[in-house]
Amino acid sequence: MKSEAVAKHRAAILRPLLELEKKGDPIGRAIGDAAWELGLSKSYTWKLYRRLKENDARSVALQPGRRGPKPGKGRLAPDVERIISTTLSRYYLVRERSSFLRIWREIRSECDAKGFQPPTRRTVKRRLDAMDQRKVISKRHGADVAGQLFAARPGKLDVPDPLDVVQIDHTKADVFLVDHIDRQPLARPNLTMAIDVTTRVVLGVYVSFDAPSVLSVALCLDHCVRRKTVHVPGTLEELTWPTAGIPKAVHVDNAQEFRSRAFKSACEDWGIDVSYRPKGGKHYGGHIERLIGTTMGSVHVLPGTTHSSPKDKGDYNSEQNATLTLAEFEDWLHLEICRYHNTPHRALGRTPLAAWSDLGGDTAGRQVVDVDAFRSSFMPFEWRKLGRTGITLFEVRYWNDAFASLIGRGKEKAQVRFDPRNLSKIWVQVDDGRMIEARYRNLSHPEISLWESRRARKEWKEKHGGRIHEKALFDMVDAQRRLAEAARQKTKAARLGKERDARLSKAPKQRDPSREMFAIDTGNPDLPTYPIDEFHDPKRKN
Repeated sequence: MKSEAVAKHRAAILRPLLELEKKGDPIGRAIGDAAWELGLSKSYTWKLYRRLKENDARSVALQPGRRGPKPGKGRLAPDVERIISTTLSRYYLVRERSSFLRIWREIRSECDAKGFQPPTRRTVKRRLDAMDQRKVISKRHGADVAGQLFAARPGKLDVPDPLDVVQIDHTKADVFLVDHIDRQPLARPNLTMAIDVTTRVVLGVYVSFDAPSVLSVALCLDHCVRRKTVHVPGTLEELTWPTAGIPKAVHVDNAQEFRSRAFKSACEDWGIDVSYRPKGGKHYGGHIERLIGTTMGSVHVLPGTTHSSPKDKGDYNSEQNATLTLAEFEDWLHLEICRYHNTPHRALGRTPLAAWSDLGGDTAGRQVVDVDAFRSSFMPFEWRKLGRTGITLFEVRYWNDAFASLIGRGKEKAQVRFDPRNLSKIWVQVDDGRMIEARYRNLSHPEISLWESRRARKEWKEKHGGRIHEKALFDMVDAQRRLAEAARQKTKAARLGKERDARLSKAPKQRDPSREMFAIDTGNPDLPTYPIDEFHDPKRKN
């Protein structure tokens, strides 16, 4: 019987004893019965039981030890063993890759010269086979080749239900875009995409000129949990994108934004497990990689594409042929995703949307009721003290009337979340877990972004030193905006900043009826009338 089979047989008999011990029952008698069934002594059976317990009930811990010399060891003279080891390290484990036959002859020659009995070719081969083969391949062919040959590849990721596992990754799109004012070449956008592994549907996507960040991840996940529709340009038709829900687990790489405290704390808060790709494991995350590859293949038909290689590009000038703005590219991408959802998938044997429907995607996971709270929980955050004047963040004061009852009730700092694109409001988490939205204490201030705030504070520190006052901050941002507007026609960087700021206007504005004025129909007889007081001035003569 092979050692693996012996270990499995032993584990099958001893594992029930672990359950007995967990319940608090004595296992002495059960150990005796197991020893009789295994044909072993009671003391050795206790030893096996402890070994099984210490190794999380893995059967491999119970494999019987092999008698005799260990593989690769023999009864050669120590001096001969030393010659074999030294020669293999010096001449075989190198990138020049000498043949084994030549190495064996070198060992024989050195043994003959020193008067030792030379080893046979088979003996030297056994020593070589006993070495770490990954190390051998790495030394002779390089670490990349060794990684490809010996990295664990457990097969396909088998996930039974929608939203069980969602993979997220970023890529730079293979296309140049233009600004929305002058339609001049600007830059290549970055895409953040999320795919449901079970059904292959695209749960969410985010497009931006900014580098991948915590904000990119937050807005992509925000897109994942929302019900979506896509408007077809030039028509009144709308396509459904009926996939939404909170992922039970997300698979990501080791990028900084996925290791951030904001991302990890929000996932923990919403009960989302996070699994990181092993370093060097290029084959992990294959589903999102294939989706990105498919999407980029579609992008190559757009004007301004960079193509997939210089050979394919030829003399094509990507920047000169660019015609799409960021908003237009985003519309095209959403339509392309809808087309992909309704195209039969070879691995599924049906379309991704059909798989989502057949497997109960609409009821498979939790749905978000307060999507704004979900989005804000993934935003970056700082810790600030709540004082009598409210919260101060980035030299700007914020207030909400709910703060009045909280002042002085706790000495701990509060977690303050913010949207880098728009600092006009923040979200403050109080002790009972509630998120309180706060706005500028001075409501006359305009919306600014974190990038504008950083530029202004940096310029103030270089010119004046110390901390900037709130009014000076907004004055400096206004001055910088005027300069950027004047330079807009001159530099691509300025147009890129303008394009980013313009995205702020896409966020829906919330109506406040108490601040609105409405016209009154004076000809309506049903409206109430009010008496008019007449004022008589005694000095005034009729």
